[in-house]
Amino acid sequence: MAFYLAKFNEEAVQNLGYEGFRDAFNKIGAKLNYSPNSVKNRRDDFDPLFGHRAGWHQVELGKSNLEIVDSFDHLSEEALRAIVLDLLDEEPSVEIHLPITNIKSSTYTTRGVTGRKAEAFFMKWFAKHFPNENLIDTRDLGCGYDFGSENSSRVYEVKGLSGNDGGVLFTDKEWKVAAELQDDYYLILVKDCFSEKPIVEIYSNPHFRFSPKKQLTTVVNVNWGISSTDLNNTEAD
Repeated sequence: MAFYLAKFNEEAVQNLGYEGFRDAFNKIGAKLNYSPNSVKNRRDDFDPLFGHRAGWHQVELGKSNLEIVDSFDHLSEEALRAIVLDLLDEEPSVEIHLPITNIKSSTYTTRGVTGRKAEAFFMKWFAKHFPNENLIDTRDLGCGYDFGSENSSRVYEVKGLSGNDGGVLFTDKEWKVAAELQDDYYLILVKDCFSEKPIVEIYSNPHFRFSPKKQLTTVVNVNWGISSTDLNNTEAD
């Protein structure tokens, strides 16, 4: 519920029928026997991912919150709202069982506030150190890497850490592309993202250099079923 409020913001509040966030916190808290301030704090945990508010940007998402993001971020507003409304019902018809993953440390991050901070720093760092090359932003293209280069075949996947230590996660697509491109694929690790002087570490051909452990997660999917009765009782165009 907190994730839904953070991601869809005012739209979520309106679609749930609340007068505002305070009303939402109060009524959700009463329904779940949870203090309104605690509901707000849980929403603030996810806020840095979506930019509506700063939220708890100083703190990395913990294991349980990462599982929520992994399980629900792909859903539409309508689908996620349906789950939330069902869970708020007195007798919900759905039970949500989040996956048990091998994530053991809160230093693992989604591409949230830490990732965006790392990417922004990398772009400035790259322009300074490689003034004759231009980056191609591919973050929203599903290429398996964050940036390409106009002047070479090299590509860059940027991962960020809020501190100086921790692991990183590759999606299956990223790892597959790293295997295909080999020496042209670079892992850019930006440590201490929120410090005045982040540290950049560069690893070429990460697929060859590292031996990651496979992590399997279960993704929640929502399907919308139209019954045969509904179809039979409705005239076709």
